[in-house]
Amino acid sequence: MREGMVAAVDKKNKSKQLRGYFPLGAPLNWEPVTGNEPKLRVMVSFTVNWFHKRLGVSFGEYYHSDPQYRFETLLRMKRYIYELFPGIAYFKEHDSEGFDGECATISGLYGTCLIAMLYGLKPVFFDNNWPAISPDSKLSLDEIKRIKPLDLENNPVVEQLFRQMEVIHENWGVIDGYLNYQGVLNNAFKIRGSDIFLDMIDDPGLVRHIFGHITDTMIRLGSMVQQKQRESGFNVDNMCASNCVVNMISGEAYAEHVLPWDVLLSQAFGAFGMHSCNWVIDPYINAFAKIENIGYIDFGFDSDLERVGKTFKGARKHVFYTPSFMETKTVQEQRDDIRRICKTLGMCELSVADIEYSMPDDTVRRFVKLAETEVEAEAE
Repeated sequence: MREGMVAAVDKKNKSKQLRGYFPLGAPLNWEPVTGNEPKLRVMVSFTVNWFHKRLGVSFGEYYHSDPQYRFETLLRMKRYIYELFPGIAYFKEHDSEGFDGECATISGLYGTCLIAMLYGLKPVFFDNNWPAISPDSKLSLDEIKRIKPLDLENNPVVEQLFRQMEVIHENWGVIDGYLNYQGVLNNAFKIRGSDIFLDMIDDPGLVRHIFGHITDTMIRLGSMVQQKQRESGFNVDNMCASNCVVNMISGEAYAEHVLPWDVLLSQAFGAFGMHSCNWVIDPYINAFAKIENIGYIDFGFDSDLERVGKTFKGARKHVFYTPSFMETKTVQEQRDDIRRICKTLGMCELSVADIEYSMPDDTVRRFVKLAETEVEAEAE
């Protein structure tokens, strides 16, 4: 059991903060804080294509359907990361109970497509990328209007997921990892397509129907999966709303159409976070702040850091620093950025995500070392 997990499921515990977690080869996810984090927790993650180019591994359908194959693939990936970046502490955070603990996992399963797949949408698999929903696989407007609550216990996608969880439990004990449930808006975009943005203007009633249905599905599936994980010894009780396409709508539109459902999600789990990708979140800050128990929030570096820090005092902050900054900004500019983040936000996270295979390894090492050195210098 990972350190800090028990506290996360104690609903009486005042601390409900989450921290960002990039499982190898998987989308960003979230886990409870341990209380032992450094002032600036520096994270780096690589694209699936990075691992495919470097190691030749395939992330096709077999990777997402066979826990044993996924375990062996992740073990190979982790060994490579260890050899390549032995000095980066982030990659060793989950090794207190064994090097291969996080390789027997459901993290990354079906990428960001899981909820959409429950609705019958078909994924397309790639050797060098996460799955994507086929552009030809969409529900018709009539199907959406007539849809009933999903029978999750008899849903073929859920049945396959639970079979994998049983295999993990039988072979490795604890059912490790976190599924990426996405968010209400992201899932609606997959199911309805770009028409969902027009629906907000032309048919708000349809939007409420879709969003309500998706919220119910997310809560029920998340509760089912996490209960099974807790029974195996992996104590998890959290949800994070991934609003990656929130920049497609205004802050007012988010407050009107999406916020009520994010509030319901936040109330259904012990800890809750808000993911808005590497965007400037300034237009959405006031609406996000209405989620009372928000324990995590992330945002792009160009956001109003001072305003974010003052508004979300109880939440753990996570700043996205784009990979291009590591190559195009001077060392002094990077140093100034890091100092500003530390001064403005206090204890927080800084991540460089989706690093491509063409990025020199020394560039990654140098940036992480620079960030750690700056924090150490400030502490003296």
